Amino acid sequence: MSNETSNLVLIEARLDGRVALLTLNRPEATNAIDDSMALAIEAAVAHIKASPRVEAVLLTGAGRIFCSGGDVGVFKAALGSGDDGELARLLDRLATRIHGALEALVNAGPLLIAAVNGPATGAGLGFICACDFAYAKPSATLRPGFSKLGLSPDTGTTQFLPRIVGARKALEILIRGDAITPETATQLGIFNEVIDGDDAAFIDSVLERIKPLIASGRAASETRRLIRQTMSPGLHEQLAAEQASLVALASSSLVIGRLKKALGL
Repeated sequence: MSNETSNLVLIEARLDGRVALLTLNRPEATNAIDDSMALAIEAAVAHIKASPRVEAVLLTGAGRIFCSGGDVGVFKAALGSGDDGELARLLDRLATRIHGALEALVNAGPLLIAAVNGPATGAGLGFICACDFAYAKPSATLRPGFSKLGLSPDTGTTQFLPRIVGARKALEILIRGDAITPETATQLGIFNEVIDGDDAAFIDSVLERIKPLIASGRAASETRRLIRQTMSPGLHEQLAAEQASLVALASSSLVIGRLKKALGL
């Protein structure tokens, strides 16, 4: 990975010193995650793991949205297919891809920092919670989104959110599904700090905050590893449990009806 910007399908990747910058690069689709995006994340992580220089990964989104979660267009196509089982099959396939990308990112080794450039929904919230640190713009409202559609969370949300905000608060957030303002997210510990500024200034400010975090070199990654290994069950097992629950709910005619109404079908 060089100092030049390179496009890896739907992920823009570049190296800034010892920090790899990964940008979700589907602004026309609000950086929604589909099969191709998930595969691009895995490809970018493979490049990062091959570079011993990288001690931190900064994840952000192109445009005004960090990540709107799963691709609504794909959901609409499944719901409009006339086959009520297609949604569950789609979510099973998509969760397999997205969870694989998330595991690759989390298990790569370097510190993970979310630079939340705008609103995040569903899987976008999961990716933020999976990071070790998160800095956000004032526009970065969070929406769990799952329960509003009659679905349970995925992308490690049930693994990471309770460890950030506590089990009771996490349950309330995920069941109610209400929007969380950046100020509230900071108070809860989801965001480390809200930083104002345009796109370039925001990323520069986050990079400045990363430098002290990686100053200790390998000690930082070892401390991260020790803390993460206290999580039980492990991420792989929890992602599998999330996927099974999500697919089971998506097989319900009640949930299918709610989704069709929510998506205007």
